[in-house]
Amino acid sequence: MKAKIGIIILTISILFSKNIYAENNKQCCQIATNISKIIFNYLNKDQNLNKINIISEYKDKKVNFQNFMFHYIEDVPKNTKDKLRYNLSFSPQKFEELLKYLDENKIETITFEDLKEIFEGKKKMPEKAVMLGFDDGHLDHYTEAFPLLKKYNKKGVFFIISSFPGNDQNYMNWEQIIEMSQNGQEIGSHTVSHPNLTTLNEQELKKELFESKKQIEEKIKKSVISIAYPIGKFNNNVLKYTKEIYIFARTTKYGGFIDTKNLLTIPTIRITPEFSIKSISNNFENKK
Repeated sequence: MKAKIGIIILTISILFSKNIYAENNKQCCQIATNISKIIFNYLNKDQNLNKINIISEYKDKKVNFQNFMFHYIEDVPKNTKDKLRYNLSFSPQKFEELLKYLDENKIETITFEDLKEIFEGKKKMPEKAVMLGFDDGHLDHYTEAFPLLKKYNKKGVFFIISSFPGNDQNYMNWEQIIEMSQNGQEIGSHTVSHPNLTTLNEQELKKELFESKKQIEEKIKKSVISIAYPIGKFNNNVLKYTKEIYIFARTTKYGGFIDTKNLLTIPTIRITPEFSIKSISNNFENKK
């Protein structure tokens, strides 16, 4: 701890000394940003934040759990030519109905950050809980989903393609992502460029997995512990490198559970326009 305090004092001293000689405010801001990154990386490099110690209550067990996967929170006409977009959409009106239903039925929303603490015995698993996952980082996640999540005091996990923010107006920018992170939403990785990971060589694979985590962490100043595999594709090689830096990895395989022996192959329930909100409670009843 003393060493960490020392490095902070040292970097702050450097910042102020540089500030004296800086030619303009822009240069000062850049120096401050660089120093902030140094401090963040230093404080987190030895903490093994990708490790989890599962208590006996959950170790090597399947935990009944509904993990929902959303893509577009927007109104897409059923007769559209873009059938894929329609099938991946869920209207803002239906999304609010879903959140209202969760609220009225006392169903909590939790994130992978919560699950880590639950599996480690630091938190209790709610009697009824679901996870809301959002893939790709579409702009409507910020303009439509986020305001409704705040309205109903709910939270989700947003899987970001790290090369898209600031480069594509159809996706959230970093300022929006940071705001969401600061307001209870978890930010996960969806790789750098959304490739089929099973087709990549070792160097390409490591870049997609490692760089996306690094880029997101540098922006939100928090550890990224979860990833969603693009188009759900993975193999043993993907699992090998994913295991090095992530705790949780979500697939696109269907399932309403989490196997604590296989936290890197977590199944999900894809949300389509025809999804029945009442099926959420039915699933809880069926598990009794």
